[in-house]
Amino acid sequence: MLNRETDSEKKEESFWRSAIQKLKRVKRPEKASRKVPRDRTKMVAVTLWSSLSALLLFSLLSVLLSVNTRSAVNDIKNNSNKPFDEAEQKISVTAAENFLAGFIAEYVNVKNDDDSIDKRKKNLESYMVKHTESDFDDEDRFELDGLKGDRQLNEYSLYNVKEGDKESLFQFKVSYTNLFPVEKEVEKTVKDGKKKKKVKEKVTENEKAEKQMLLNIPVTNKGDSFAVSAVPYFTEIYDLKGDIASTSKEKTRDEYTGEKKDAIETFLHTFFEKYASEKKEEMVYMMKKPEALQGSLLFSEIKSVKIFETKKGFEVICAVQFKEKENEIPVNEKFTLEITENSGQYYVNQLNHQ
Repeated sequence: MLNRETDSEKKEESFWRSAIQKLKRVKRPEKASRKVPRDRTKMVAVTLWSSLSALLLFSLLSVLLSVNTRSAVNDIKNNSNKPFDEAEQKISVTAAENFLAGFIAEYVNVKNDDDSIDKRKKNLESYMVKHTESDFDDEDRFELDGLKGDRQLNEYSLYNVKEGDKESLFQFKVSYTNLFPVEKEVEKTVKDGKKKKKVKEKVTENEKAEKQMLLNIPVTNKGDSFAVSAVPYFTEIYDLKGDIASTSKEKTRDEYTGEKKDAIETFLHTFFEKYASEKKEEMVYMMKKPEALQGSLLFSEIKSVKIFETKKGFEVICAVQFKEKENEIPVNEKFTLEITENSGQYYVNQLNHQ
């Protein structure tokens, strides 16, 4: 009985052992690794908004470009439809040169004869601009008082043109001859009875002096019409590196009448004497931008002067007369000077030919 139970237990134990071993031999299926797909919605959104922004920017640029182009086209059309303003037309150098041909001949040629002088003055005035207001009377600008000879134009050529806002300065290199009488003492042999003797006599002979200078003529125009805007003036011929400045003057100003007036007038007399006689290099002590006639003309007198006080010193407007040294033909010119003072000494900061 006991053996049966033991055998039965052994069989049961052997069954479970066999079952366990079979279970161990059974392989569990490996878990399949499943990949989770990435979320691409953010990338798609960014790409979409970027494309829309770029499209909007290009559209805006296209609109602006179209507006600017249309505006430019409209400006061109408007300018083409505007009436032509002759005053804004650039001056024709060729036409102005032809206009000035007669003026140059009238101005340079001088004959010591009353009728010729009157005719010259009348002809020159016909070329001039008529001013309603001026600091000086224009009646005597072509007067020839005290001349002692003639002047003949030999040839001229256009040297330079300097264009300004309201006028242009035409510069001509002119060659001319001064004819003037010279009193000389000569020795002659005359009969004295049967003998001959030498005596001295005074005779008058005509002499010549050839000269070359730069004739400066301010010219204004309205379309193809021209006029000389101020009296021409002579200067030395330069090497085409020079410059002439223009100034605008006030219509109504009170003249300076202070204690320095006499000193300024004395300085002006000294200055223009040196301006006429000294070399350009010598004028550096009296003016900022030196220039001089270097003896080509003689200083005669300051015919009129107006002094105005400014913040930096004084502005002087004066009419000065020079003369040809051979035959004393007068040359009248107007100047505007900007003058400063330092310890009682005066200095020309700027000189302008009017």
